[in-house]
Amino acid sequence: MFVARPPTTPSSRTDLCLIRAERQTFTGPAAFLRDPAQRADVGTYLADMARPYDRAVPPELFGEPLSPALGHSYGEMGQALLGALVSADEPVDLLVLAFSVHDLWPSRATAAYLSHLCPGTPMSFAICDQGSAAAFTGLRIAREYAASAGCRRALLIVTEQAALPYGCAATLPAQHRGVAMLYGEPAAASARVVDVRQHAGLAAGCVAELATAELAELSAGHRDVRLVLSGALAAAWPGHPAGRARVTPPGQPSTGVWWELAGQLGDAGGADLIVAADYDPGLRYLCLAAIEPG
Repeated sequence: MFVARPPTTPSSRTDLCLIRAERQTFTGPAAFLRDPAQRADVGTYLADMARPYDRAVPPELFGEPLSPALGHSYGEMGQALLGALVSADEPVDLLVLAFSVHDLWPSRATAAYLSHLCPGTPMSFAICDQGSAAAFTGLRIAREYAASAGCRRALLIVTEQAALPYGCAATLPAQHRGVAMLYGEPAAASARVVDVRQHAGLAAGCVAELATAELAELSAGHRDVRLVLSGALAAAWPGHPAGRARVTPPGQPSTGVWWELAGQLGDAGGADLIVAADYDPGLRYLCLAAIEPG
């Protein structure tokens, strides 16, 4: 097993700054599922993987004609986001893919595939099994690489697809969506990541007190602070400062906060700090990211 870590020797680079962001909603099943042979292979693979967990994958779902109920591919979604976000003269050093629901091509190493498509062929990896905390983890890791390894550009891609061919206890997203954020040189940036904080194993009853304390600490020295909160966090934190907060609509547990954050950064309205925050009640993660626009 090969384990990669940032070098221990500090570099002059300390800030992770957002250059630009791209967000897209995708329709229909993945394009690769139009091939009957590939569609049958995926159906067999998923049936084999689901069987030990007493989950049935209907074989007719992968037959003819192509069913609109089939899901999407993060490789295709990521490729579209890359094409709209990163130019050929902007080689990327690090690519992180964050997701929760698996896609309809689960046997492919999607992060490696996206690295192949991305200018610079960056080191890449995926983060999953962390629910809505995955993207915050990706941002925190990218920030560490930027500070310690002299990483010039980092790309964070957050994706979720809305259909699984078997019963699932988790609530699936309402739409296929993706958000990609390119981070790089401060001179070219539209915003700066000030801090990323994550708390694991936090019971719902403890969320409000800790979130209030964290917001006060992150807000110190800032005159106009805006919040982007997930619906799950707003429910666990009924006393949040509602006048300064934008609560994301339900239905997009992985991309909702980042989708709204991308919009807020494009029109900060005078705010000198935006705090994006989420709470996963199932996995009990509280996450906050503080970003300075401009």
